[in-house]
Amino acid sequence: MPSENPAAGSPRECPDCGADAAPDANFCLQCGTALEDPTLPTYCPSCGDPFDRGDEFCSNCGEPRTGVDSSGRSTSSSRTSRSNASSDVDRDRAARRAFRRRVRRYLEAGWELEHDYGNRVVLVDRDVGSIPVHIVLLVLTGGLGNLVYGWYHYSELAERRHLSVDGRPVRYPTARERSAEGSDATGGNALATLSAYLVTAVFLLVGAVLLVAGLTDGSMTAGLFGLAFAAIGLYAAPWFRRRLERRHGITAFGRVRTVDHRVVGPREADDERCVVCNGPFDGGVVRRRRDETVVAGVPVRTHAMRYNHYCPDCAETELFGTAAGPAVVDDRESKPSPDGLDRETAVDPSERLTDERE
Repeated sequence: MPSENPAAGSPRECPDCGADAAPDANFCLQCGTALEDPTLPTYCPSCGDPFDRGDEFCSNCGEPRTGVDSSGRSTSSSRTSRSNASSDVDRDRAARRAFRRRVRRYLEAGWELEHDYGNRVVLVDRDVGSIPVHIVLLVLTGGLGNLVYGWYHYSELAERRHLSVDGRPVRYPTARERSAEGSDATGGNALATLSAYLVTAVFLLVGAVLLVAGLTDGSMTAGLFGLAFAAIGLYAAPWFRRRLERRHGITAFGRVRTVDHRVVGPREADDERCVVCNGPFDGGVVRRRRDETVVAGVPVRTHAMRYNHYCPDCAETELFGTAAGPAVVDDRESKPSPDGLDRETAVDPSERLTDERE
């Protein structure tokens, strides 16, 4: 019976623009046209008539157009399990239809489809920045600042949304994962970093010119504009944003030592080992200890930053007090890391020290 779909893994053709689409794609990346569910059969499993695009039932015999399982047989071919499977199939189809409607609303609102992974998509909303800022940059930089500013807004400050069929939040890829995607991603990151520092340089230059002009002419307005441009330039710098992410309370000044925790999943795990049991670290809890000098809560100098990795079992035992005795943490030997921060390796558990809040 010719009810099989095209070969698994083979690209599909968009019915509108003719572009190739991934086998599990929901939309065409070129024109945004909705594609049919790849699990739906092309022919009716009962009478063999072909289904038209968008059909939910066979126009000849009325057979429902249900999905195809991993063996290539229609889920409606098993009469004994139809009543049990139909509700699951209906729920899945309803969830996919709702998912497609959500994506379609974003596309109609001007968002672009960046990636389509079948059961989830990545949408992006791009712009080229503020028109008033472009006018000021055009006057002061002759168009060079406009190019850098527009490119940075278009590439780096674009808003992204991750939508999935089940509606659960989708974790954004980490910097480690983005850098591991290949040389193209590495080149893109380098270009984005370069553009960010170019934006910083342009805005600091414009801010300095306006600030000097304000001080020379006694114009408070020019001085305030200069300070605003300088602040925007600093915020565009990656190193400044990283420090803002590690900021403390605004009343914090001087030397500050802190300890915090972060839960990481298996996809974020690296080659570290658990500090307690010395087993492979495949997700769990990361304890970070920081020793910094801060001004108004913003770190201006990092004296030391060390990490302890705990597998889930050891984290529950050592950190969250489910075992008898005080929580403990290993005093680990530091070794240089590519980012210039102190990384640690596990040592003999007998060398563990009592954990005190720093």
